[in-house]
Amino acid sequence: MTRQSLLIVDDEPDLRWVLRGLFEDEGFAVREAGCGEEALRLFEAEAPDVVLSDMRMPRMAGIELLRAVRARTPDVPVILLSAVEDLATAVDAIKEGAFDYQAKPFDGTRLLLSVRRAAEQRALRREVETLRNALPGTHVDFGPSRLAQELRRTIELVAQQTGLAVLLTGESGTGKEVVARTIHALSPLASGPFVAVDCGALPENLLESHLFGHQKGAFTGADRARTGLFQMADGGTLFLDELGNLPLLLQAKLLRALQERAVMPVGGTEPVPFRARLVCATNADLGSDVRAGRFRVDLYHRVAEFTVPLPPLRERPEDIVHFARMFLAEANLEMGRHVQGFTATAERLLQQRPWPGNLRELRNTIRRLVVLASTTEIDAADIGAPAAVPAPEIAANGDAPLAERLRAASDALEAQILASTLAACQGNKAAAARALRIDYTTLHRKLKRHGLLA
Repeated sequence: MTRQSLLIVDDEPDLRWVLRGLFEDEGFAVREAGCGEEALRLFEAEAPDVVLSDMRMPRMAGIELLRAVRARTPDVPVILLSAVEDLATAVDAIKEGAFDYQAKPFDGTRLLLSVRRAAEQRALRREVETLRNALPGTHVDFGPSRLAQELRRTIELVAQQTGLAVLLTGESGTGKEVVARTIHALSPLASGPFVAVDCGALPENLLESHLFGHQKGAFTGADRARTGLFQMADGGTLFLDELGNLPLLLQAKLLRALQERAVMPVGGTEPVPFRARLVCATNADLGSDVRAGRFRVDLYHRVAEFTVPLPPLRERPEDIVHFARMFLAEANLEMGRHVQGFTATAERLLQQRPWPGNLRELRNTIRRLVVLASTTEIDAADIGAPAAVPAPEIAANGDAPLAERLRAASDALEAQILASTLAACQGNKAAAARALRIDYTTLHRKLKRHGLLA
């Protein structure tokens, strides 16, 4: 692991020597500068993770160095030290963007904690910036799994074929809009607009005017003409999400618009041409809807010229921990938390969950865990035991009283929970006890009673 770097700036050599020893003992890679000008030269050569500077120095004061550093690389945190406890100066320093302001003589423990937090914050900012740059754009991270990489290659191929209508299928939370935006960003239409509409979010009487536009006076409340989304997407991409919610009447009008490459505004008399690529998405089985008469077969074949299925998260467990770590970094930065990661047992538990809500559910779960975390690592106890435990088989025992049958069923269920939790924890009984929120002695006794001890 790369060591975090610290640049110490002070005109007193003895103090620099003391500070170097303090931080090198804690694993930091330390460089020194005796003045602000020398610090900037070192900074230009290689930006550190944190700058720790004296406030009062000849020629360039600490506050001036702070401004110069922030002008060059705003995400490098600067901590200022001053021999004078001056509240006004401290407030000014924080307003200028200082990460912290501490007085001399400094408290080593407090100063070390501040520098550590500053370094962690910069690392988190860089990690989250990488994540945000990927949403949406040409470098979207779909995960390391084989399925994710195959999806990426398919998107890159289909993105270039702008005359091809694309249908994205997949469960809720699999990232259909992210894929649609990526197709747009990778296509020759990337400089044009990307217009998205949820076909289930608007009532039928408003959806038509939103899609195709309307003329002034076309209906009550239409006090001015409105440009439709098809026209707004001209030269770019129109994304129709949850296409299965489109009413049959609008399905017919959509089909005509796609065939003629023109839309008829509500209340209009002349069709308006458009040049927009169509990308649709659904979490429904449109094939079943076609057979049931809920979706037009001719429209289905028109919008599904190329179908891209998005695999659910449970089918690509290699991606679960990858995205969990990304969401953890994002949540840390947004919430000001410092949770460093997951234990190996916690990661296994995450991989064993079915995630019916897919990436959206995983992200929400990680954010909740970050809020509730009481330690620097999320463990199996924070996540809890596997949610789904199969029901025990209950023997007929037709002559046995109810109480006896209940005891037998309870014992069988307890044995199943113990066995599945122990398996999830790779046989680690201490981790299993934490996951079940019981003490180790109790767990050992129960395992012995059910014959589950190795």
